[in-house]
Amino acid sequence: MSSGSVVIVGGTQGQGRELAQSYADDGREVVVTGRDQSRAHAAAKEIGGSTRGLGFDLAEPHAIAAHLAEVSDVQHLVLAAIERDVNTVQEYDIDAALRLVTLKLVGYTEVIHALKPKLRDDSSILIFGGLARDRPYPGSTTVTTVNGGVTSLVRALVW
Repeated sequence: MSSGSVVIVGGTQGQGRELAQSYADDGREVVVTGRDQSRAHAAAKEIGGSTRGLGFDLAEPHAIAAHLAEVSDVQHLVLAAIERDVNTVQEYDIDAALRLVTLKLVGYTEVIHALKPKLRDDSSILIFGGLARDRPYPGSTTVTTVNGGVTSLVRALVW
C-alpha cells in the first residue's frame, strides 16, 4: 500500500473530484480543496474514506500557505483548479483576466512552494493546463495565454 497523502487542488468537482474519488476508493488519504470551506468539506464527506476538505482561493495567494500548514507527507499533488473565463480582446475584462492569471500562475506556484517541504523524493505533481493553449476558441484570450504560462511553469519546476 502506498503511503503519503494525495492533495487535489480543485478537487470538489470535475476531473479533480473524479481523481479524488478514485484515490479515496483505493484507501488513500486525500485532501480536496475548493474556493469555499463548506463546499470542500461537503465534497470530502461525499467522497468518503480518509478524505478531508480545505477551503481557500488560489486567487488570494498570500493565504495559501496557512491553509495548507497542517497537510503533511504529500506523495501526489494535483493542481486541477479552473475558473471558467470568456474574455475577448473586443470586450476585455481586466479584473477577470487578473484573477485567472493570479489563480493559475501565482496560486499554482504558491501551492507547490507551500507544500515543497512536505513532498518526498518520490512525490509527483500533476498540473492541468487545458487544451486552449493549443486550440484557442472564441473568448479564450486569457485562458489560452495562461495555459501557455502553466506549460512554462512545468518546465520551470527546478528545486
